[in-house]
Amino acid sequence: MKRISVVIILIVLMTFAAKAQMGLNSSIGSITPVTQPAAYYYTAKPGEITMSVNLWGQALRPGRYEVASNTNIVQLLSFAGGPQPTANMEEVKIVRIEKENDKDVLKEIVVDLENIKTADPIILKPGDTIIIKPTFWSEVKDAFGAISVAATVTIAISQLINVTKK
Repeated sequence: MKRISVVIILIVLMTFAAKAQMGLNSSIGSITPVTQPAAYYYTAKPGEITMSVNLWGQALRPGRYEVASNTNIVQLLSFAGGPQPTANMEEVKIVRIEKENDKDVLKEIVVDLENIKTADPIILKPGDTIIIKPTFWSEVKDAFGAISVAATVTIAISQLINVTKK
């Protein structure tokens, strides 16, 4: 009887550990993803000249966006539903390919959207990729979550081994 109850406890612990590791919010009876999967979004009005830009990282709806050619970074982030609470808005990176002397040059522009002036938005260019990284503390929290999952599984396995030895 002890073995069966230990195995059931181990299965329950591993299930919750797997959910936590996959980045899912779980409550009784439901599992919902923290972010939306990347997708293609079309936000321009009919007849507008458009461009494609990419939004990666800590946005609510990251993905590839087809936007009006005069779209700025704040508008794009608004189309994506805004930043996640874990987003580091002080170091948003715009990666852009520009021509210099007939060569493609990769440029990285770091923008502080935490303190941006509404009168001075950065206009995006075709092919731009905007990268929003998580804050340092959210990465630390994720690391502790992974460590606690590994510790929980290790303790459960050691308990199972101790019970089966008896």
